[in-house]
Parts: sequence; structure tokens; C-alpha cells
Amino acid sequence: MPLRSPLARLLGVAVVPALVVYVAALVLSRAAGIDDLELVIRDLAQTCERPLAVGLISNLGYLLWMAAATVCLFSVFSGLAGGGRRVRELLLCGGVFSLLLCLDDMFLLHDKYIGADFLYITYAIFALLILFRYRDLVVWLGGPTFIAAVALLGGSIVLDKIQNHLPWNYADVQLVEEGLKFLGIACWLCFWWQASAAAAKLKPGT
Repeated sequence: MPLRSPLARLLGVAVVPALVVYVAALVLSRAAGIDDLELVIRDLAQTCERPLAVGLISNLGYLLWMAAATVCLFSVFSGLAGGGRRVRELLLCGGVFSLLLCLDDMFLLHDKYIGADFLYITYAIFALLILFRYRDLVVWLGGPTFIAAVALLGGSIVLDKIQNHLPWNYADVQLVEEGLKFLGIACWLCFWWQASAAAAKLKPGT
């Protein structure tokens, strides 16, 4: 049957994994004590009866994190990324790291489930390892953009840690902190987009 292979690919790659995630989300939500499953499947602004702009910057941040992860991982696993093994390793690290940052931001892992200090230190080490192990590639692919992203995101974390010692009120600190974070995510996406685009132009093994 000519449709067997495309249909099997569709089921294996899209339909079945999506169904597993959907059912798992409902089961885990029920186990967590959420009896009204509409709260799980509906949009948060709709459920809370709030204007759509509520949480807009945070939602856009998720999309930017996910875009960075998607660009990197697609470049690696589609075979579009040329160059040597180190180029593909760098993009794979960028994709996995971006995905972890996205999941942390979406599910507030650093606030509710895993210690913020532990995650922040882990992220700093990961960023430094990327910078030093692949420093020649990072510089070639857009070093200033990578440094800007790390500096802005790092500044957001520093503000978060010292906000209780600043002579500003909480709302003002949050405006600056979240602004630095959003700009940092945008720079982060820009770097990995530049890196993936450059890798796509390289010949295999170069």
C-alpha cells in the first residue's frame, strides 16, 4: 500500500506522541488534584477571565526559547548543518540548552520544584562550557551576540538575587529584571539563528 509508509511516519512522529502527551497531561493533572480538566486544556487568560495581554511578555519569551531550540535541533537532525563534528555539537548543545531553559521558564522549575541557585549555577556552567569549548566557533558565528545574550540574562538573574537589597520597590525591579531577560532571550535566539544559518552554508566536513 503506497500510503503505508507516509501514514506510519505520520502516526509515529506526530499523532501517537501528541496523543501520549495529551493523555499524560490529563492523568498527571488529575493526580495532582485538578478535578476540572477544563482548567488544563483551556487557555489561561480564558480560564482566569483576564485580558489576553496578561502574561504576554512571558508567553513571548517561551516562544523565543522554543524557536532557538527548534532552529538548532532542526539544523542538526535534518542534516542541513554542514561543517565538521564540532559545529553540529555546538548546535546540539544550543538546542538542548534552549529547550531546558524553555521548560524551566514555562513550568517555573526554578521557583517551585528545583532550587533556583542550583539551576542558575548549572546554567552558568553550561554557558561557560559552550563559550570555552567552542570559543572559536562562537566568535566566528557571532561572538558579540552570544556575549550580549549571556550578559543580559545574567543581569536579570543578578537583579533577581539582590532585589531585596535595592532601594527600589518590587514592581520597578521586576520591570527592569524582566526587560533584561526578554532582551537576553531575543539575543539568544539571534545568535543560534545566525549559527544555524552559517552552518547550513558550510560543506560537510569543513
